[in-house]
Amino acid sequence: MKLRLIVTLFLSSLLAASAAEKLVPTQDAPGFKDYPGLPRYEGSALILQSSKKFGELGLQIGGLSAPDSADPKEVRKVEGALHRSTYLLPNVAAGKRTSQEVAENYTAALKDAGFTPIWSGEDRDIRNGPPRRYYAVPELGHQVFTTGVKERRYQCLEKGGLYIAVYVATRLWEIPVKEDISPWKKELTLPQDSIVIQVDVVNTKPMEDKMIHISAAEMQKSISASGKVAIYGILFDFNEAVIKPESAPTLQEMASLLKAEPSLKVLVVGHTDNVGAFEFNEDLSKCRAKAVVEALVSKHGIDAARMTPLGASFMAPVSTNATDAGRALNRRVELVAR
Repeated sequence: MKLRLIVTLFLSSLLAASAAEKLVPTQDAPGFKDYPGLPRYEGSALILQSSKKFGELGLQIGGLSAPDSADPKEVRKVEGALHRSTYLLPNVAAGKRTSQEVAENYTAALKDAGFTPIWSGEDRDIRNGPPRRYYAVPELGHQVFTTGVKERRYQCLEKGGLYIAVYVATRLWEIPVKEDISPWKKELTLPQDSIVIQVDVVNTKPMEDKMIHISAAEMQKSISASGKVAIYGILFDFNEAVIKPESAPTLQEMASLLKAEPSLKVLVVGHTDNVGAFEFNEDLSKCRAKAVVEALVSKHGIDAARMTPLGASFMAPVSTNATDAGRALNRRVELVAR
């Protein structure tokens, strides 16, 4: 009898010790912070974070390739600085939330922050979660998001070269997660009904910024050699034709070129990538070209008769439209000697 009692007490102590080692995160892991300017769902804890200076992420922008397939029908690859934040909403108290509620809160908050939705889907559209094979940074056990979950929700959005993908799912049962890269260095426990949230950010702007600087002398050299020059320093917001203030240095160089070459007459040609209909981009590219002409006339005194604005839509790409880097090269303004 005493032996049975001792064994029982020993097993109880082992279970208690094991339980004590488990950690249900209710606060952020040490040293982790939200990505600057991005919201989080109230009550969620940041449990894992990783980043990479440059890489590629696949955004799912369509449903499944077939009803019984786990592969997305369409994936858009974006390249740039990668950042991933993984959150846990324990969801164990009264008033439990649903994945739909969490996802819709993210949608509303990101729209308020100026992001434009690209695509969104749920269980029947994404099946095993976002396209794993395109992930380029470490993740918290893919099974956490694809095995034993329900109410999957996925969305991706864009704002001025900043892309965001948000994946939300509810755990059907408790799952332990052993990750050496966790700052806690302990086994994490994700409870039944807890909600996991993964937020991926791709910042393509640093890549584009490296292309924008060109002097009047470089413009003149290109026009002399090829009859035209591609200019990347005239910046616009997505689907807009209002020139951004940071374009001022490039406009100044364009004006310097035209003043130094008083006999030079040019076509000012707007070019876009292939996102959207051709006709829409044709109108957008021409409106952007007109905005450039108007700025050179009103702010720099260039004679409007020397400049003819035209819109080429995406009929003359200089790179592939299959990658974000290629699309960035295709979005440009060209000066073509008449």
